[in-house]
Amino acid sequence: MEKKMIIRGVAILCAGISASVFATNHLSGNAAKAVGSNPSERHAQSSQVMGASLVGNGAKLQFGTKPTADIPAQSETGIADTEFAALDESGANTTQLDIAPLVLNAMEFASNLELAEGQSAPDSAACSPSLTSAPMVDGLIELMLDAPCHSDTRLVISHNDLAFSAYTSDDGSFSAFLPALSVDAKVDVFLSDDIFLQTELTIPDADDHLRIALQWNGEARFSLHAYHDGAQHGDTGHVHALKPFDSDLDEAFLISLGEVRGPEPMIAEIYSIPVGLSGKSRVEVELQFTEEQCAQDVSAFISDNGDSANTHLKEIVFAVPECPAQPGMVVMGVEFAPQHVALSQ
Repeated sequence: MEKKMIIRGVAILCAGISASVFATNHLSGNAAKAVGSNPSERHAQSSQVMGASLVGNGAKLQFGTKPTADIPAQSETGIADTEFAALDESGANTTQLDIAPLVLNAMEFASNLELAEGQSAPDSAACSPSLTSAPMVDGLIELMLDAPCHSDTRLVISHNDLAFSAYTSDDGSFSAFLPALSVDAKVDVFLSDDIFLQTELTIPDADDHLRIALQWNGEARFSLHAYHDGAQHGDTGHVHALKPFDSDLDEAFLISLGEVRGPEPMIAEIYSIPVGLSGKSRVEVELQFTEEQCAQDVSAFISDNGDSANTHLKEIVFAVPECPAQPGMVVMGVEFAPQHVALSQ
């Protein structure tokens, strides 16, 4: 059990590093200034706002795209700023021509032309990205990407209806722990808009865990919260991005995924609890809004692993009050899948 807890802690720590700045700004600090540091005060303010709703089944996420940098312009010859020898009336050279720059520029132009036409560079084998995965404790997937020629490059990772964006490190690597949403699991990675990688594996204990996933685009201040054994906001049994464990129920945890930077950031938070213990838990989604969002509809997506063959993706829409509006919070309860409720009773 001790080894299992260590692995679980490492998984959540790795996920938390990429989300810590976002969570700190939105769940404390700036958020506290906006809605008050007292938990009762924060929830009192939420009663001023109504308008959270569910919109249908089967909604699909729109993957963001990253503009591809233009290939540097070349002249028709690929040779720039080169002075050709002029001929006098007798046909003799009047200027001595240094051929070395011509050769170098021609070679560079040929190399760029090959790459532009999709031909392989001489070291393309060393640049080929690879994606591997492995099953871990608690129905987790360990995902590992090695893309040595794609440093600090945007990724979109997709598993069932779950999707989030991230970036490779300086050496082109990326790793994460994903809560499996099905026994037969597939994970897709979209790298730099033109490379697609996929890995498949079996997670035998995936159906032993209830998973609730919240995901959204942009910099909206959404967060997922779970409360165990009747706990209230701020109690020991309150689990969220800054407190992903419950010391009295260590089998339950929350993992944050995604990075809030670059074009169209995609963020996700996944709460996990053994199916047999789900009766001890209630889950809520919070949206903290600012004056700039007044009179707007702010949406996110929520899904679960209620059916291993098909997760249930729904869009949730929060209607922010008309302008002028003070900063506040909207809270929405999340219902568990019926089969999970039956198993927990």
